[in-house]
Amino acid sequence: MIINIKDILTLDDNNEYVVISKINYDNKNYYYLLDKNSNDNPKFCYEDNDELVETDDKDLTTKLLPLFVEAAKKEINI
Repeated sequence: MIINIKDILTLDDNNEYVVISKINYDNKNYYYLLDKNSNDNPKFCYEDNDELVETDDKDLTTKLLPLFVEAAKKEINI
């Protein structure tokens, strides 16, 4: 599965999400998605056998957020 920054994905909830950042952590690809219509609806997902699986593990997302920020900075050359 090839997912890039700025791609728009439709998830099972039928909302469209923009890929804000992606990282590889512990040999898994993780994605930070933001609802196209509402900034109040972020999603954190990982790739599993060509499917995106949402994670609601607060400890994991706390670890991943700084990594997502750094990856996004590199993407826009800050």
